[in-house]
Amino acid sequence: MYLAKIMLPLFSASLLMGASAESIYQKKCASCHGKTGEKKALGRSLVIKGMETDSFISYLYAFTTGEKKAIPIAKIAKKQFVDKYSTEEIQAVAEYVNKL
Repeated sequence: MYLAKIMLPLFSASLLMGASAESIYQKKCASCHGKTGEKKALGRSLVIKGMETDSFISYLYAFTTGEKKAIPIAKIAKKQFVDKYSTEEIQAVAEYVNKL
């Protein structure tokens, strides 16, 4: 019983975090990248499905800073994404995308 009291909150938190990452992806990314990350956004980006977590994060920040060239709408969308979500949320979305 003691073990259940410890493990249940941890298990519940991990489920919530996964749902949150999926929810964020579906609300903010899927319209351009596809439901499972299978599309090149606006026909120009990399396919993000299965992308390594570190690569996803690096590309995301590189587009928002202008280090990597992007069409203006993509840069704006990614900047708003970075400004709205915490580092932990972005990490969770990157991990979610990696598992697509």
